[in-house]
Amino acid sequence: MLKLGQKMIVSWRALVLSLLLSLVVGVSGIGDVPDRLIAMATSRVAYRDVSGDIVVVGIDDRTLAESRGGEFTRHDHARLIRAIDRAAPRRLFIDFDYERPDNYGGMESVSAAVRNMGDRVVLAVPTRSVPGSDQLVTIFPDPSFGNRAKHASIAWENQFWQVWDVPLMYLAEGKLLPSFSAVLANKSGRAPSQFRIDFSYRTASIQQYSAIDVIDGKVGARELAGKDVIFAPTASRHADRHYLPGHDKVPGAYVHLIAAETLRRGDPVNLGWLPPLGLALLLTLPMLLRRGNRWFSVFGLAVATVLIVSQQLLATQLVTVSTGTGLFFLVAIGSNVARARRRDSAQRENPVSGLPNFEALRSQPPFGSMTVIAAKVVNFDDLAAFIPGDGIGKLVEQVTRRLQLASQGTTLHHDLDGTFAWLVPYYQHSQIEGQLAGLAALFNAPLTIGELRVDVAIAFGVNDEFEGSNAQRLAAALVAAERAIRTRALWTKYTPRQKDDAGWQLSFHSQLEDALTGGDIWVAFQPQYEIASRKLVGVEALARWTHPTRGPIPPDEFIVQAEKSQDIYRLTLFVMDQAIRSAAQLHERGLRINMSVNLSATLLDHSDLVGTIRVMLTAHHLPPEILTIEITETAQIENSRQARQTLAQLRRTGIRLSIDDYGTGQSNLEYLTEIEADEIKIDKRFVMTMRDSRRNLEVVKSTIDLAHRLGAVAVAEGIEDAETMALLGQLGCDVGQGYHLGKPQLFSELAATLAAPPQNRTA
Repeated sequence: MLKLGQKMIVSWRALVLSLLLSLVVGVSGIGDVPDRLIAMATSRVAYRDVSGDIVVVGIDDRTLAESRGGEFTRHDHARLIRAIDRAAPRRLFIDFDYERPDNYGGMESVSAAVRNMGDRVVLAVPTRSVPGSDQLVTIFPDPSFGNRAKHASIAWENQFWQVWDVPLMYLAEGKLLPSFSAVLANKSGRAPSQFRIDFSYRTASIQQYSAIDVIDGKVGARELAGKDVIFAPTASRHADRHYLPGHDKVPGAYVHLIAAETLRRGDPVNLGWLPPLGLALLLTLPMLLRRGNRWFSVFGLAVATVLIVSQQLLATQLVTVSTGTGLFFLVAIGSNVARARRRDSAQRENPVSGLPNFEALRSQPPFGSMTVIAAKVVNFDDLAAFIPGDGIGKLVEQVTRRLQLASQGTTLHHDLDGTFAWLVPYYQHSQIEGQLAGLAALFNAPLTIGELRVDVAIAFGVNDEFEGSNAQRLAAALVAAERAIRTRALWTKYTPRQKDDAGWQLSFHSQLEDALTGGDIWVAFQPQYEIASRKLVGVEALARWTHPTRGPIPPDEFIVQAEKSQDIYRLTLFVMDQAIRSAAQLHERGLRINMSVNLSATLLDHSDLVGTIRVMLTAHHLPPEILTIEITETAQIENSRQARQTLAQLRRTGIRLSIDDYGTGQSNLEYLTEIEADEIKIDKRFVMTMRDSRRNLEVVKSTIDLAHRLGAVAVAEGIEDAETMALLGQLGCDVGQGYHLGKPQLFSELAATLAAPPQNRTA
């Protein structure tokens, strides 16, 4: 095996590790994510029509509009069931649980109509979760329906906010029930199980009739005779609407119907993720044995295509396979192949300076008690862009010559980006600070390159920890050098604190995921008062993170970290959803309180941002004018066409726009003329010091005047005392916010405040 491994593109260890990681991905379910994305993309090209043997009679929008008081009562249900019975359908599936009381009565009429149909009726048995707990409650039909009607479960679990799998048999409180789709397809089982829906059916091919037309006799035996009829809510205001992958939101009856059509075609089979993973391994192994093969990436792409195409072909035969794990294996092994090629092609000698590079340093025997020193040319990138011709080589030569004075006989290593490193024996440890100070003095004199005189700054990092591999210790020294650059220090030493910070940053994504799902990240609400009347007019939603071990994390710390990646998008949507949900609850109570949410300018380049916010507003029934979006870092907006388009779309939607932290240098007059803002928020640094600083007072005063001239509301942040509040009132400021008026608080606390008498709600 060792001889065989020497001929491989990658080592056996890399192959086994890639395979083990793929197994972890498969077992953990992470591999389902690409499968979901592929299914969502391919399902948009739905091509198959339903058989027409199952139709839907729905309480749709027109039925509600033509019903008394806009409500389809139990008496109406009874009339409809009798009308369907007269049309001689094969069976009637009633997708209602009749759990809630009806103000108009009529339950006896519904029960009589159901009993009259005998065993041709199938009644829904829903299973729901109890809010605030993991408990499930199943609602069985009322005994008044008699014992001839059949019972079927309508329960399923959403995955990624969509319906993917539907039960064939469902265990409800110890009783094994068939699902609606199973009864529709005349299928059954002996144990709880579920199957994947065939998403190739076109929802537009489903025949749906309005309940009012059936009652009025416009739809009868010609349309319903001999068919299975699903009587269900289909109006847009009903909650029984779900997303199907690749399809729009559809009524629950459509899901039952398509699932039944799937079962009628055959028995769905789920082979899981192991067969595609095995196929990927089988196909790639021969290529891995051919060392130096340059076409592995092309071959890997071909194998991925084979997996995806096979997945789609099998889906047409009701066979489900998960290719995500196999695709992950291809990516993992492909990454190892690419890394192996780079390692093989890289020379252990820097081509510019002729010094050994960092790879040569890492591959040395363990450093032991040696101290690692890293040096970085601070402005190397600027110098490389500025110096013409081969001048950069001459610069590196002069830098190398000066650094070699400090290495004192030890080998100096040079990386490609102006970074150097060397080892110092432990017995010289006490002399390091003096050596680095003397070395820095050598760089006080500019370097001469041709006719140019160039100033060069250099910073040092030291790692004298004995633990870790050579690569880890070198990386630690480089981190310390970077810290020296940021803090403008001559040198810094790598400390355990830096290690903890690095671990925090490297695991930030997963920690944020855990915090969002575990409730450690929550939303606080800070009140905003109209200064003239002292009346509560709005609240601002603020993200907060209480870490289980680190405690409260300052918002600036985790928001800045999130903005470095796509994590800021999910974090913002989480806060946005909580804020809109809370504003909707207040709105339902008759409280028209404006809700403000911060939005990083980096998210304005997302083309789907406005659509996502619209979906949230619609889902929570909140008028868009209640929502105010505060834009930060406006300097980044000016050069982004997409950002300006997004802001314009938000305005057209009816959402208010606010310029946050105005006066800090991030926003400018050109931006104010391009974007029509409804609100300008004065940064708290000016408000908190306006009574002690004449300059800051003038900034606040001029900003208030500017806002009013632009037709915008002036909002002052950071009001810490009554004197500042009074002064802002004299200046004509409209709205105030700060600890003097109210601290950020839980929504329950805010709701309790609003529930108090009006005189108790003034600032």
